[in-house]
Amino acid sequence: HGNMYIEVCTSCIPNREYVRVFDVTERTALHRHQTGRTCHKCGTQLRDTIVHFGERGTLGQPLNWEAATEAASKADTILCLGSSLKVLKKYPRLWCMTRPPSRRPKLYIVNLQWTPKDDWAALKLHGKCDEVMRLLMDELGLEIPLYNRVGAGLQVATQDYLLQLFCSVVTVKLLLSKVQPLL
Repeated sequence: HGNMYIEVCTSCIPNREYVRVFDVTERTALHRHQTGRTCHKCGTQLRDTIVHFGERGTLGQPLNWEAATEAASKADTILCLGSSLKVLKKYPRLWCMTRPPSRRPKLYIVNLQWTPKDDWAALKLHGKCDEVMRLLMDELGLEIPLYNRVGAGLQVATQDYLLQLFCSVVTVKLLLSKVQPLL
């Protein structure tokens, strides 16, 4: 439902995104999205990209609801992992509700709590996503790739700039902790 590390200028065309190494939502709340910082280009107040419970997302990017709706309209299956689906219930097009039930994508939900879409799901599993996905991958005979946040495989493992920066700092700290003092 957004990215707590991205704030945007909605006055610039196209919207100008600012990726931060800190949480931009410390001053934002339901229906109050201004972060307190301004666009370096036009001076307009920046806003977060978060869609809070009870809100309808208004930003085209980076949330990209249009592409999500288009992808859902082509899908025969929708798999929802670890989401309350409370924000998404405000997007009936995402669930293809204009189609008769027999022509909608099959919905599969994995979540620990109840969701508003449970009754529509072909299958609802009350469980932890990691455990369910591990069982599914085993059943499909697929190997779960190793996720290495620290080490030589970092660039291969992720393209996330913030995670790379964090991992670089952690790697340096690990290396420094192994340095033996000279006597």
